[in-house]
Amino acid sequence: MFLLNEDFVKPYKKIKPKFGFNGLGELTFYRTYSRIKKDGTNEDWVDCIERVVNTTYNIQKTHILQNKLKWNEEKAQKSAQEMFDRIFNMKFMPPGRGFWAMDQNIIDKVGGAALNNCAFVSTENIHKSLEEAVKPFIFLMDMSMLGVGVGFDVKGAGKIYVHKRQNEFKTIYQIPDTREGWVESLKLLLESYFTVDGIPLEFDYSIIRKEGELIKTFGGVSSGPEPLKRMHKNITDVLEKNIGNPLTERTIVDIMNMIGVCVVAGNVRRTAEIAFGSSDEFMDLKNYEKNPERNNWQTGWGWTSNNSIFAEIGQNYSDAAQRTALNGEPGYEWLENAQKYGRFIDGINWKDKKAKGGNP
Repeated sequence: MFLLNEDFVKPYKKIKPKFGFNGLGELTFYRTYSRIKKDGTNEDWVDCIERVVNTTYNIQKTHILQNKLKWNEEKAQKSAQEMFDRIFNMKFMPPGRGFWAMDQNIIDKVGGAALNNCAFVSTENIHKSLEEAVKPFIFLMDMSMLGVGVGFDVKGAGKIYVHKRQNEFKTIYQIPDTREGWVESLKLLLESYFTVDGIPLEFDYSIIRKEGELIKTFGGVSSGPEPLKRMHKNITDVLEKNIGNPLTERTIVDIMNMIGVCVVAGNVRRTAEIAFGSSDEFMDLKNYEKNPERNNWQTGWGWTSNNSIFAEIGQNYSDAAQRTALNGEPGYEWLENAQKYGRFIDGINWKDKKAKGGNP
């Protein structure tokens, strides 16, 4: 286990950090990045940096030793101390996810996924198998509950049908009080509609911790089972309206957005979504007059994603621009540029030619 030398860290405890912005910087730090310590108190600036640096170098040390490479403790200590000092004096900063999730307990439990700022998943292959049909949705929920922002497309629209569930038998699923349990419940719900003669479900929420109880790994307090119950009900309502029809662009976005509502209700499990489509139906999803139910700020779900179109050079932007002028959306993603360039200054290199979308 790598640890910064205590004698090095101790003097920094006496120095007042220069957060700036008339206290706003300090407020933001304690609100967003300071974790709860074992004694129940919040980390201060020094505690947070020490955790981040120790975990970073411990990951490096583990990798080096596992690959039978040479680890130099003295060199690592010197380098880690320089990293600590630069962060303390705000000359260098890790990303927000690094501040929050660079914790040995989190890394040991979920790996490095929680350290990602953003991700993207495509729905274009949902017709290939039942596993592929539910995969984009459960990926988005899983990553979102780790605090990762997720982008997605609606290319799966029209490729699978929503089926009526049979009533002879019923499966009862007792949802574990874990991230994995919540995600599994979504998987089972979607599978029951994406298979012919799907088995109806009844969820047992009894062992989910009550609202207000502490969340140990990711911090904050539990929202209780209510957000999950609402997600199950809302997704069920949407799929019931689609029975006998192909999955639409709107239904894909609705399900993803309903997942987002559930996740952000969980206190510090913040996330962001961006949806990519192109049809008139898609571009009208944020129209408050045409879709008041989904865009209601208190009971709706449309607010959880930015909606953008895949734009092409030379296309007619009139229809999209009229909507952007009205509601601020859609946004525009020139996917070919993302595939051709890293930075424009470096010229065309096609290093990201497999890019399918973007992220929040």
